[in-house]
Amino acid sequence: MSEPSALAVTFTVRYTRDHCLASAWRYWQKRLGYRYALELAIGLGLLALATRGPYRWLEIALMVAVGIFALLGAAIFFLHWLRALQGLRALSPPESTWTLTEEAIAQKSNLGESAIAWQALREVWRFENLWLLVWGRDLYSTIPIGQLPPAARKMIERRVKETGGRLR
Repeated sequence: MSEPSALAVTFTVRYTRDHCLASAWRYWQKRLGYRYALELAIGLGLLALATRGPYRWLEIALMVAVGIFALLGAAIFFLHWLRALQGLRALSPPESTWTLTEEAIAQKSNLGESAIAWQALREVWRFENLWLLVWGRDLYSTIPIGQLPPAARKMIERRVKETGGRLR
């Protein structure tokens, strides 16, 4: 990682277990969220309708399908939560220093350091309590909003727009 330039924005984020839970929940909410709840409700509705008729085989098939669907949705949440907790345990101290420049987003912790070009950042999911920087499917970084300086927010929003990423 090169030395920060005069235009760089540098800040340190201290992570907690609550951040792990919040980031997993927000990721799940955005990825599956309302669509998942709607599909689960439709499946349960079909199951309720099937139990009113002489369709015992259909009841069993719908119970299995709705059960698998519910378990997969829950598994996605728990896998992201456990992965975040595993990352938190690996950080000692549980913090990382971010440096934003015109060229890249850099992150440094006891685990190492990296710098990634803005073009690699696909989306930024902005929530009231945190931002998720989405690099790819199921790959994201978390920045709690209370630790994200206004100058960093503005720079992230501007550079994401300029490089063709999405702000949500």
